[in-house]
Amino acid sequence: MIENFMESLNVTIDANRLWNLLMDLGKIGEGDNAGVTRTSFDQKDIEARKWFLKLLEQAELSPYMDAAGNIFGQIIGKNPELPAILIGSHLDTVNSGGRFDGAMGVLMGVEVLRTLKEKGIQPERTIKVVSLTDEEGARFDYAFVGSTALVETECSEKLKENLASATDKDGISYLEAMKQASLAGEYFNQINPDFIEQAQLGKNDVKAYLEVHIEQGKVLENEDLAVGIVTGISGGEWAEVTIMGEAGHAGTIGMKERKDALTAAAECILAIEKIAQDSSGSVATVGKLEVKPGSSNVIPGRVEFTLDVRDISNECRLSTVTEIYDSIRTIAANRGLGCEIRPVQSLSSVMSSPSVMKAVKDSLQELQYPVYELPSGAAHDAMVLGKLTDIGMIFVRSQSGISHHPDEWSTFEDVALGCEVLFRTTLKLLSTSGQ
Repeated sequence: MIENFMESLNVTIDANRLWNLLMDLGKIGEGDNAGVTRTSFDQKDIEARKWFLKLLEQAELSPYMDAAGNIFGQIIGKNPELPAILIGSHLDTVNSGGRFDGAMGVLMGVEVLRTLKEKGIQPERTIKVVSLTDEEGARFDYAFVGSTALVETECSEKLKENLASATDKDGISYLEAMKQASLAGEYFNQINPDFIEQAQLGKNDVKAYLEVHIEQGKVLENEDLAVGIVTGISGGEWAEVTIMGEAGHAGTIGMKERKDALTAAAECILAIEKIAQDSSGSVATVGKLEVKPGSSNVIPGRVEFTLDVRDISNECRLSTVTEIYDSIRTIAANRGLGCEIRPVQSLSSVMSSPSVMKAVKDSLQELQYPVYELPSGAAHDAMVLGKLTDIGMIFVRSQSGISHHPDEWSTFEDVALGCEVLFRTTLKLLSTSGQ
């Protein structure tokens, strides 16, 4: 059946090779429930990095690692001074996640470069595949470290400050984890958070960035389509909120005398939901909540929770965030409580480049496959790299829209088609003239 599918589609890439690598990588960090856990610079993440570097070596793709821990493979172009084409995603996962999110896009990039080499194609400009450091932010609650380090306009000193203050559940800072990982052997000694600015790329270094990712939703499945073209990526605001009340005995303090941080936080969370519902398209999530002192017979004196707000419109997102912040402060003040709002990260939405979208569209038409466009509500490294260069994304159908979960799955056929579209899109971008 697979062979018939490949023949009918006239697939150029080696889909079996790609699939086998995807399954092999999924074993690194696999738990008892089949979920995959590779958080940034933990033992399994380092094991996956070594596996990936070995793969690049075997494919003769001249691997190297930069100061931020981003891993590159490349084919040097005939005119290496021309801006390069960059294909990538990430190898890290959420806790007990799936084997397709991120990893599929990286391994598709490898397959594209291997296919070029096997066909004896040396492109005019250099083409690179990259595995970007920590897209998920699962270990330190700080994401997009690798892509942020690449963007020249980002302030490297601010990034260093954030990496120094971000800690995991064991109190290990991001900087400490990176420095420990730098001792992991060949290539890893290039990791140097003290000089993370060395990872920066200039606008003349990259012509376009391409990323393939599972959709993480049901739009393509509902349309009975394997792939789609991403029109743009929603921007996001991430913050940590603390409500400060007074702890007290649950049996001796009357209801009117209490300064209960948890009931105030509950009111805030309901207000956040209502504000997002009444907005023109924003979504808001409180995904993590910690109650202190955390005893069944003590009135909560302190509550900390996370806030995640997203919208494809930067103006609408900022308006929603402002309204939410004002509401939190008002609720706390009305109850005689204190509050602190600490913004963690802010990323603007980014629209896909028309020229990259056209290359994807033309590739789909070559394959006589329907062209379908959709936005991304989820954040991706492409939204960060949009500050540096033209970006484009291809979505691959995820069954039942499941992602960040052991049941995350895309079929062999869908993965093969997605990679073939990526290969043909890459050829078109490589053949375009100019800078």
